[in-house]
Amino acid sequence: MQISYIENEDQLKLVLDFCYDILGKHLKQVDNYKYGDWQKRIENYSRVLIFAQQDKKVIAAVLGRPESTESLVMGFTACDENYRMRGITKKLIQRFETNAKDLNFKYITLGADKNAEKFYEKCGYKSIGDIHGQQIYQKVL
Repeated sequence: MQISYIENEDQLKLVLDFCYDILGKHLKQVDNYKYGDWQKRIENYSRVLIFAQQDKKVIAAVLGRPESTESLVMGFTACDENYRMRGITKKLIQRFETNAKDLNFKYITLGADKNAEKFYEKCGYKSIGDIHGQQIYQKVL
């Protein structure tokens, strides 16, 4: 397995197609999650656009976006179902957190589906509320 940062448009397209397939194609039309929105982040935030590959195939991704100078949103977290329960996503999140800290972010916020809530809690995220039926989690770095 190889962990990389998105550094160009070819990688971005590959990783976003993977994420949209797992998380839902409707996200292609949601503000902050459209292709062009992610494209703008490559230059300054590639270190929080992380993905894993196995045999040149994307198998997991954790993509972040700044919400403010102190807050980073973990926008997309996705893992191929054939690679789940192997610690891959947890490893990507740990790298994501380290890089977020290096970029001087103070905390990370994310919205979790019901089936992922326990996973984020095991990673040290605390529930801070509910928005539009989705549980919101946060971790202070």
